[in-house]
Amino acid sequence: MKRRVERDLFGKAAAIGLAMAAAGCGGGGGTPGGSGGAHGANGGTGGAAGTGAAAGTGAAAGTGAAAGTGGAGAGSGGAPGGDPYPTENVGPVTRGGTMTFQNIGAPGYWGRRIEAEPGDPRCDVESATLNFSWGDEFCCRTRHEVTSASLSPFNEQMTLILRGPLRVKQLAVYQPGGGGDRWVRRSLWDRRAPQALVDLKLTGPDGAGAFTGDLGNACHWYAMRDAPFPCGPGSDPYCPSGGPDVNYHGWEGSKLVVLLASMPYADDPALAPLSCADGPSDGWTDAPWVGFSASELMRDGWGKYHPCHCYANTDPGVGDGCGEINVFETVSEAEGLEYGNRDILSTGLRSYQVGHLGGSVCGKQRCDVASFPDTADLLDACGQAALDAGAVLDAEDPGGGCPVWRRPLDDRFFFILLDEAKRTVQVGVVHPAAIPASASEIFPGLPEEVSQASMDRLAALRLPER
Repeated sequence: MKRRVERDLFGKAAAIGLAMAAAGCGGGGGTPGGSGGAHGANGGTGGAAGTGAAAGTGAAAGTGAAAGTGGAGAGSGGAPGGDPYPTENVGPVTRGGTMTFQNIGAPGYWGRRIEAEPGDPRCDVESATLNFSWGDEFCCRTRHEVTSASLSPFNEQMTLILRGPLRVKQLAVYQPGGGGDRWVRRSLWDRRAPQALVDLKLTGPDGAGAFTGDLGNACHWYAMRDAPFPCGPGSDPYCPSGGPDVNYHGWEGSKLVVLLASMPYADDPALAPLSCADGPSDGWTDAPWVGFSASELMRDGWGKYHPCHCYANTDPGVGDGCGEINVFETVSEAEGLEYGNRDILSTGLRSYQVGHLGGSVCGKQRCDVASFPDTADLLDACGQAALDAGAVLDAEDPGGGCPVWRRPLDDRFFFILLDEAKRTVQVGVVHPAAIPASASEIFPGLPEEVSQASMDRLAALRLPER
């Protein structure tokens, strides 16, 4: 399946024509023509600058001067996190769900872009001069060798990408703090105080202004730490200078990202006027996406659509490179009903370790969401039934069935926990009126600090509970 012509964040047309891996209702299948790397006409370079001092005291990866995320972090300033968001727009109570990805991380490599001149022997993955209408650019990618099996490459800096239609009420990021027995709320945005960002940079479409939490159809926003990464000469990993406003550090090491959000349809009266779509045939129309990608992939503004990227070592459709997680992804019905279904969300990992893991889909031709129980969030695309227990997918033992999600039109807590020590990526959906006791220290309050024991319980959670 060929992607339509995409446009980079600079506004220049670029015929990408990437052949994406097409998979049906099967475990481990990649999303066809999927949105992983949501960078195009609506990626934009506007948006509100983050505010608040950057937390953390550890050294940052690369050459940026900003503090890293390794040390104990500061609290959350004047933002209202810790005070539960008022219960509203929750709809019928559902059972929630988890997808647990185990044994994540392995020795290996990806092609990292570095600063070099033609003929440099370090360019052992790729060495090419790229000809653009605005000038030539040399691409040098070298083998970035990885020896650790602890969550790699997802323990590297990562950037969050949001695509509408989406209505966000809270966004919080937690990371281990000092002492080893606590996690601190590193970054925060709350709809009740939208200007009181904490160690958070949000960049949206051109002219979007400040982040309000309302993302129109096919509109993209990028969330990063409020710590600039100096692209240009001397940058490592290398990124060209003068790019869009996404040159920032991401979250490194173990991390928990939480969104209180809903995914209304594109014709939602409040969101429809905000649309960034090119029309009903737009390949991203009515297809919300929450992605978590290697920050070094994001900083040139093109993501995997740039000819010189770390996303893949081999076939771009496989994504066997520096790492991207389609945390929650809808395949647009404009891509065809064999795979497209606006009512279904997919979750899958892509990296050099396994190529892709998870990523099942269930197209409209085969999957009528009305046939599933109203209480079900987690579905079996192959068996056409609601799942009665959380799904487990193992990078060292591929399989795990065909888990997908029902797209929630009303509020849910969406989360992704990446745990280095456990080599686990835990993705979950929790209804605000059905919070498991084992997660009650985190939801709904999103406090400034959370115990390691509570994070351990979240990693062990399997929803729905039998």
